Amino acid sequence: MQLFLILYNTLVVAVLGLLCPLWIALVGLREKYRQTFFQRLWMAPLTPGGEKNGNDPIPATIWIHALSVGEVLSAESLVKALARKHGSANLVFTASTHTGIQMAQRIIAPYVRAVRHFPYDMIFSVKRAVAVLRPRMVVIVETDLWPNVLYHLNRKAVPVYLVNARLSDRSHRGYRRVVFLMGPLLSIPRRIGVQSENDRRRFLDLGVHRQNIIVTGNLKFDQSPVTVGEDEREQLSAALGIRAGKPAWVAGSTHPHEEEILGKAFRRLREAGMDLTLIIAPRDPKRATDVCEVFRRLEIQATTMGQHDAQNRSSAVVVIDRLGILRQLYALADVTFVGGSLVKAGGHNPLEPASVAKPILFGPYTDDFAWICRMLENEGGGIRVPDGIRLSAMIQELLMDEAKRIQIGEVAYSIFKRHQGAVARTLNVMAS
Repeated sequence: MQLFLILYNTLVVAVLGLLCPLWIALVGLREKYRQTFFQRLWMAPLTPGGEKNGNDPIPATIWIHALSVGEVLSAESLVKALARKHGSANLVFTASTHTGIQMAQRIIAPYVRAVRHFPYDMIFSVKRAVAVLRPRMVVIVETDLWPNVLYHLNRKAVPVYLVNARLSDRSHRGYRRVVFLMGPLLSIPRRIGVQSENDRRRFLDLGVHRQNIIVTGNLKFDQSPVTVGEDEREQLSAALGIRAGKPAWVAGSTHPHEEEILGKAFRRLREAGMDLTLIIAPRDPKRATDVCEVFRRLEIQATTMGQHDAQNRSSAVVVIDRLGILRQLYALADVTFVGGSLVKAGGHNPLEPASVAKPILFGPYTDDFAWICRMLENEGGGIRVPDGIRLSAMIQELLMDEAKRIQIGEVAYSIFKRHQGAVARTLNVMAS
């Protein structure tokens, strides 16, 4: 391990030296890098008592980390359970990306002492973070593994738990090529709670001891239920320009190039006489204006949600330019599409529309949620479409058959409910 770390840190220094001008330019020119750079380089101290507890002394913390938006959403139910068990003053949460921090401030902050940026994996940044947080336990959600972080925690005898862990086929193949490096890293966590039996086999293949891996299920099944009351439904529909009785198609977590496929599918539906509204939520809400331009090039009227709010401009397509409302949007939908799946982006979480009993469509690329999508598809709670042409045909079929829409949504919801309990199993793993 020592030799590996020497080689790793030598490589880090060399890469930083080569890329330093580019890094400086990115920090100077891109807001999202500017907002995270210094926080990740040198973690801000915790105030006594945290951001909400006055002058109480700073206790040793339980440090929970999630990479970005998807992992933060996965962590929500676990953080709430840990807050009930240990008290929010004893929890600190980190995320790596700017959007992950934004989501954590929105849904995690009420249950923890503080939300911080995850440190860069450089020795001085890692040492600073560990000195600030004084962790007595570290919980990493999914598989965001960094050598200096893990090594320093191990040297300090801080137990690390990897929870909700998963390995896609692509990640497993990549790790297999460097198993001589990944083996020592994966030996550091005290326990690894994995999402599925397939994930367990992949971790075993990378050399993790059998007794250190437990199948706990997917934390996303334990997300809090979404309830959209009649008043909230009316307000959200008005904010989106959805008329009463007009069907809505919600496409969530979409990616570049995928929106053009969706735009052509939407145009085919309109040409077939379907009068519907498309609500499209890009994975990065800051792309909303660019996504509108994609639709305008296809001669389809599109506005952002903010433009509709400001100017009361309704349009055939509304592009969401804010975080944190996707599940409420799915609750309004007649039919849903989960993005990142018509392009090679691994797909996104189909459990969000399943949790509100909506029919779910997704494309061929679902590596990141393979077993969930396969289960939905096999049991009739989700439909896989190979391309945009089949997508538009299936949406037309579903919009014309309300009974089929309801049946598919109910099956999706039953799958969602049947697999809950991952939080309790994960807490048991962390207690062992």
